[in-house]
Parts: sequence; C-alpha cells; structure tokens
Amino acid sequence: MIKAMIFDFNGTMIFDGGIQKDSWRAFLKQQFNRNMTEVEFAQHIAGRNNRHTFEYYLQRRLSDSELADISEQKEQMYRAECLRRVNEFQLVAGLPEFLDKCLKKQIQVNIATASEASNVDFFFEQLQLDRWFDRQKVALNDGNLAGKPAPDIFLHAMKNVGVNSEHSAIFEDSVSGIQAANNAQAGKVILVEDAKLASIKIPGDLRIDQMINDYQNLAVEM
Repeated sequence: MIKAMIFDFNGTMIFDGGIQKDSWRAFLKQQFNRNMTEVEFAQHIAGRNNRHTFEYYLQRRLSDSELADISEQKEQMYRAECLRRVNEFQLVAGLPEFLDKCLKKQIQVNIATASEASNVDFFFEQLQLDRWFDRQKVALNDGNLAGKPAPDIFLHAMKNVGVNSEHSAIFEDSVSGIQAANNAQAGKVILVEDAKLASIKIPGDLRIDQMINDYQNLAVEM
C-alpha cells in the first residue's frame, strides 16, 4: 500500500519543458557559446543537477562558489521566463485535486527536485505549494546529495516524511529520474508525460508502473 507520493517538480508538477529548454538554450549560447542539442538536453540537463550540467559543458570541475554564481544567473533567466509565460507556468491539470485527496486520506506528499533552493522558494511563493507541502521537508539540490540517477534525493524525501521506499510512489518525467526511482526501489514508479512534447525514450530495463498525462483520473489508492 502506498503511503507517500514523491514528486519530481519540473515536468511532473508543472509542464515547463518548453520554458526549461528555451532558458537553457539561451543561457548556454550566451555564456558558453554552445548550441544545446536534444540529446544533450535529455542526457545532461533534464533531471540532472546544475553541477553535472555545467561541468559537462565546461569539461572541468567547478568550485562551489563558481557553481553557485553560474547557477543563479541561469535560474534568474528561467524564473523570468516562467513569469512571462504564465499559461505554461501552472500546476498540471488535476494535480491540486489529487493532492487534496492525498491529504484527506492521510497520504504523505513531498517533493524531490534537482532545482536550487532559490527556485524551490520561487515555486512555493508563486504556486502556493505550502497548501500541501512542508517546505522544510523538500529534498533539493543543496550540494549534499548525489544527483540522479543516484536514488539519494528520493530516499531523503521519503525519510523526511517518515515513509520507506516500498510504500512510496515516485512521479518522474526524465530518464535519469526514472533510473533514480528504480534505484530507490520505489513501490510505484509513475512516468508523467507532457502531451505537447515528444515522448522520451525509456530504456527497456527500467520499470514503469504507470504513465499519465495529467492527474484528473488518477486514483489515490495504489
């Protein structure tokens, strides 16, 4: 029986794939004069933390302070794009109602995201996430957890709400995230796809228990 719902944020709770791609593409071109490919986005950006992405493009190790500076510049561009594209920057259809049902059934909910703290604060403020989530329990990219496909961020999110892997469902939208959910040995692995974007290619050796495009007809009991 599932006792906790753990959500990756971007592409799972909001369909911001277009915003993400556009802001990454613009930033990489502006800062590094690099043209991002679709393969690079899938393998080195989607679901990955910023350290992995920037070190991939720069081909060198970054100091913590250098990483923080570059990351904040990029995230400022992303947040500005979110506010410009308000029709895309909103919770996925049916998600508020689904979260309400989870809380009514006393099912724990939490977020496990590769986003920086500044973005998490932005999401909580703009989308009123404290209606369902405890900001202090969110597992995020703080430099202390191994990035996906390692399971660490999901395991930390589960621990913060007092539920183990066997009784947790993980909602993900990227290959690295699905790998991390499998590595966490989650009770359920749900792939969330934006119907407006091309489907991602999930390796055949990875487990997916369910695929959804929204939360409108998703049962709380799993």
